[in-house]
Amino acid sequence: MSHFHRKGRGRSGSRVAAAVRVLPFIGAAVGLPFLAPFDLPAQGTRPQPATPQSTSDGARFEGPLVLRLPASARLLGMANAGAAAADGDAVFYNPGMLPQARGVAVSAQRYGARATSGSFGSVQTFGAWSIGLGAQLLQYQGDAADPVGANDRGGPRLSDGGTVTAASTAFVFGVARIIKGVRVGASAKYAEERLDAIHDGGVALDVGVSKPLGPATLAMAVQNIGSDPDLDVLPGALPTRFTVGYGGGLLPLWEHWDLGMQTQVSVERDGFVRPAGGVELGYVPIEGVAVIVRSGLRLPRERDEPLATAGFGLNVDRFSFDWAVEPMRGGRPVVHRVGIRLR
Repeated sequence: MSHFHRKGRGRSGSRVAAAVRVLPFIGAAVGLPFLAPFDLPAQGTRPQPATPQSTSDGARFEGPLVLRLPASARLLGMANAGAAAADGDAVFYNPGMLPQARGVAVSAQRYGARATSGSFGSVQTFGAWSIGLGAQLLQYQGDAADPVGANDRGGPRLSDGGTVTAASTAFVFGVARIIKGVRVGASAKYAEERLDAIHDGGVALDVGVSKPLGPATLAMAVQNIGSDPDLDVLPGALPTRFTVGYGGGLLPLWEHWDLGMQTQVSVERDGFVRPAGGVELGYVPIEGVAVIVRSGLRLPRERDEPLATAGFGLNVDRFSFDWAVEPMRGGRPVVHRVGIRLR
């Protein structure tokens, strides 16, 4: 946790602190039903791919697609490097960070005019255990002639649109605790992909560990372990990956200025090695208020995915507003994500 995230937190009273602890789970009970997959018509134009080779490059699709997209506005500003992040949406990146994470995080992202994604994450502590709840939702339009094309090519393709109604969802429950100085966590998720009249879903598992090391945190996670999805005659593969990350608040640079960072390297299911990292520079004009700028670099995996991302944040005591931008390539629109965090 960086220095500018800690300023001014001691002023809230015990009643306010208790309310903040209860609020995330009230929000989860009220908000999660609205993030459930929408019902698709029983009758409709069903995509009829002839063979699994109907994907855009002949490979199996990886899905559900929502598991490959950003889940945090703050982290997207730092190239979506989140293995060592400690916000409410840590449940999407590494369950081993739950004992260090606190609060609620909500964010949404638009891909042109035809696709929207959103996420809700909450982490709270009960005794020796830390509990994380999360939900992710993606609604988009696919191409009837290439129904898994958007999935196959990832986020950049989502702005292309199409005529096939599609959705991708994931619901996550994670638990963690500290064992002999090491934070150990696991989470179970139900994830589902829908392409018009065909759909498939299943349970996947994440496991992770983290430990303070020097001025920041060293973290490791294995995500999306489980059975592969199968959309009719289109076999798929879960986006399983192993990630090692190091990040946090490093040091105050000088009066009113602080620096934080997030770095990670992921090895994906097919052996692709994906480094990513970013920094955030915070200006603290008065106690409890910080203005933050972010920037990140990553090795692009998807076609037309940008190399660099950027973002902005405003922290006022326990409340944070975040904005991030992905300048997609290939003539596609710039993609924005906005979010709020409550600690």
